Amino acid sequence: MYRKYALITGFSVGLGLGGSAVADEVADQVAAIPGAVEDVSIGGSWQEGDTTGAYRVVVTRTGNERVTARLFIQWIAYGSDGSASVRDSIEITELGDLGVDIVNLSTESDDDGLSVFVDTASDTEGAGATFELHVFSPSDYMFGPASN
Repeated sequence: MYRKYALITGFSVGLGLGGSAVADEVADQVAAIPGAVEDVSIGGSWQEGDTTGAYRVVVTRTGNERVTARLFIQWIAYGSDGSASVRDSIEITELGDLGVDIVNLSTESDDDGLSVFVDTASDTEGAGATFELHVFSPSDYMFGPASN
């Protein structure tokens, strides 16, 4: 009798452990995000023909004594089945070339595209600078000092 219960218990525990070993694709993808990716946010929505989606803003950071950030904009497309996929992705290399850290971002989207206002930290004790990014398409954007 004891042997029967031991087999049933062992089988049940094995099933329980086996169930947790089944891979969850989304959890695996999240676990694979590099540690340098520190900020991810949705900046607004876009539409092109029948396709709709969202702008995803991604900030990565590296460094110890001097932290520097890189800025990426992605076009996330939504499928009719509710799926989401990255349609396009660009890096704003002009910001990365400055070698500064981003301390704040704000975004606005409209029919023309995405606007991102970027506040940066200074290398010195002084205040950082603010920049404007206007993204019209994956191949057309403007980046420069804020105009106000």
